[in-house]
Amino acid sequence: MNYQEKNNTLLLWESKGALFEGIPTPAELEKTPGYPSLQRLWQGPCAVIECIQEIPCNPCEEACPQGAIKIGSPITNLPKLDEKKCTGCGICISSCPGLAIFVLNLNYTNDLALISLPFEFLPLPKIGEEVIAVDRKGEKVCKGKVVKVLNKPKQDHTPVISISIPKKYALVVRGILTTKTNFAKNNENKMRILDHPILGKQKPGRVVNITVDGKKIKAKEGEMIIAALLAAGIKINRFTDKYKQPRGLFCGIGQCTDCVMTVNGVPNTRTCITPVEEGMVIETQYGKGKWEEKN
Repeated sequence: MNYQEKNNTLLLWESKGALFEGIPTPAELEKTPGYPSLQRLWQGPCAVIECIQEIPCNPCEEACPQGAIKIGSPITNLPKLDEKKCTGCGICISSCPGLAIFVLNLNYTNDLALISLPFEFLPLPKIGEEVIAVDRKGEKVCKGKVVKVLNKPKQDHTPVISISIPKKYALVVRGILTTKTNFAKNNENKMRILDHPILGKQKPGRVVNITVDGKKIKAKEGEMIIAALLAAGIKINRFTDKYKQPRGLFCGIGQCTDCVMTVNGVPNTRTCITPVEEGMVIETQYGKGKWEEKN
């Protein structure tokens, strides 16, 4: 079977595009410098960098021992993958704060592909455990089997799980669910994680009321604004000034500014590092914020 025949056996995912849905189309990803060719993936394990936003971030470049990932100057360049140098070691997976790097091996067995991906939930699955493989939207795709679990100090609290899946789903699967993954069950907490590998078990907090774009929602005192928004199903924080594109949570550590909103009249507030307070008024930010518009 030649490469074209092999490629025809692979299924692709559907998306309206990164601009409208937050999920890039296959064509959009193929144009990025971090996405390897299918020919390289058929040869063995290789990194897949699904990074499409130009933000100041370069830990993947520093992590790669083979020098296969380059960002250079300016630091906002998209990571460029040299697929000939990449050995598929997977060290770059845990280094990415946006969880945008995977290692894929289309040549694992005759029928199965192997995908290694970051997994920041507890409890960790065990080798041999059957899991549910999901796509970029979190929707179920197929069953998978855990082949390897890496959770050493060099993973820096971002364990790497390797699962085998039917080969035809290799380009579609980008996450897993386990029957033991500890999510909150009730409606108020349905999108919250109750047990975190770094923060530990979360205690119930005092419920406060905040207003988002004129709508009142409940939040937990002390949690970051972005956590309350995601729990309420709100994923868009701002629209860019030049192209009017939607932006949401990306780095989660206050570095990329993608999640900024207008909070209590103050624009450009980083919602991932700003805790909620009773009565807080939050608005989707358009462009550079209301202050500049008023002045």
